[in-house]
Amino acid sequence: MKTLIITVGTRQVGWKCKDGIVRSLGADGDRGHPQHIDQLYTQELGIERGYHSNTARPEFPWSVRHLGEQVYQQCVSQSDFSRVKLLLDDQIIAKSVRDGLDHIILWGTDQPETVTWNFRRADTLWLTELMAGNLRQLYPQIQVDVWNPVVAVNQIDAIRQEVEGFILQYALDRLSKDEAQDLTLLIQTKGSVPQIANTLEICAAALMRQCPVEQVIPVEPTPLFELDAQNNSNACISDQFNVVALGSYFWPVERERIISAWRRGDFAEAKVWLAAHRDRFEVVYKLAEHLTLVSNLELEKAFKVLRDSWLRSNAVHKLVLPNELQTWQTQLQEILSPKTTPASRYRQAWEMVVLIELATNRENWTTAFLQFAQLLERLLAIRAKTETWLTKKLIIPKDNYRGRPEDYTPGFKELIDAWLTLHKFNDTSSWYKLLDAIREKRNQLIHEGKSINETEIRSLWTKSGMPVDPKTSTVDLMMTVLETVIKKCWHPPDTLLLKSLYEWGFQQLSR
Repeated sequence: MKTLIITVGTRQVGWKCKDGIVRSLGADGDRGHPQHIDQLYTQELGIERGYHSNTARPEFPWSVRHLGEQVYQQCVSQSDFSRVKLLLDDQIIAKSVRDGLDHIILWGTDQPETVTWNFRRADTLWLTELMAGNLRQLYPQIQVDVWNPVVAVNQIDAIRQEVEGFILQYALDRLSKDEAQDLTLLIQTKGSVPQIANTLEICAAALMRQCPVEQVIPVEPTPLFELDAQNNSNACISDQFNVVALGSYFWPVERERIISAWRRGDFAEAKVWLAAHRDRFEVVYKLAEHLTLVSNLELEKAFKVLRDSWLRSNAVHKLVLPNELQTWQTQLQEILSPKTTPASRYRQAWEMVVLIELATNRENWTTAFLQFAQLLERLLAIRAKTETWLTKKLIIPKDNYRGRPEDYTPGFKELIDAWLTLHKFNDTSSWYKLLDAIREKRNQLIHEGKSINETEIRSLWTKSGMPVDPKTSTVDLMMTVLETVIKKCWHPPDTLLLKSLYEWGFQQLSR
């Protein structure tokens, strides 16, 4: 869904006259332009050009405001706007309609009566009406709205308030609707007064985090006017334009912030910054959105949306190598097996390893340790259910439990004790001391709101009597524990889906 906002200036509307010449409603014999306004009054309207005063003062002649109204009334009386020509925006709108444009807002000027006619005479409110009539006739499927706020063009604060009250609110309201989540905002400000153009551009920049914003810049034809064989000056229509994503202006500044957030695994922050650069990183932006679910431990939801949406998009297929894409698809099939198997449960749980690694990269040791302890408990729980530890009496429900034995949910200590019993470790063994220390420290952090640093984590191993090589990283110490508790019942894969996606996204941003 796309909305195009055009700030209408005096140069944007032409009229195809009876002699076949297109004359501009803003060409008044100044700046080397032909005297089209005089010709339109005499040849098309059949009236003498007057003044916005009782006397013929040279600074008050009728201009765009009066002329536009007269032409508009003629179009209304004939129910035909086909002779209106869009000198700057014709090709922009035609191309945008093919690309999904569904709404056009035309912003004209209508200055209050306190402003002298020397300035008011150039107001474009009737040009917006002419453009709207022409567009509704050409594109009846498109919603076309006219916005002519009564404000002086030199009152920047008043213009800003009008923009915030209408255009900014319009965009936010439209974005709040579920069906408009893919809204793209286009702005075209060439030809309008600088105060209005600049205000709209600033407003649009403020919306970059909400939706893609593109500036459409028509290329003025060269020359602006051509002479025919009879020496009539014909207004030329622009047939070229450039499109610039507003985010591209900010990319050099924001690039390092985005890369830094991604490197830390702060996908929510990366997504916020990437919102302004979706034109070049739409795929990575969507990936950040899905990896944020992983950070929130919504793993199954993340895996499903990756499988059903992200991996199936054409944009992903254009960017990712076929063999890498096939690997991801295979990994997701294993993780989301239609029939839940021990392998699929282990596979999904093991993907949490990447969260532990990212937390240690950020030196967020408390988070890393808690995620490690949580994964340890989950792996033991999967093994207990898979190997029916309840049935084998490795776990015995507590005396006050009144439910069915098979529905009993063992606690962390019960899972650890069962594993130690299964592997014949007594309470004097280093493994008993280490796993018990991990459980106790996990409970302390949660119950007392304490924190833990890397040295304290490593001390759990040394105090338990486990051999610790100073060269072994803390992450590797954790991985050894996790791999040991599932040894012989499941073998972790060499590559992880989430780690591969994380690294791929980082590579895309670093190019």
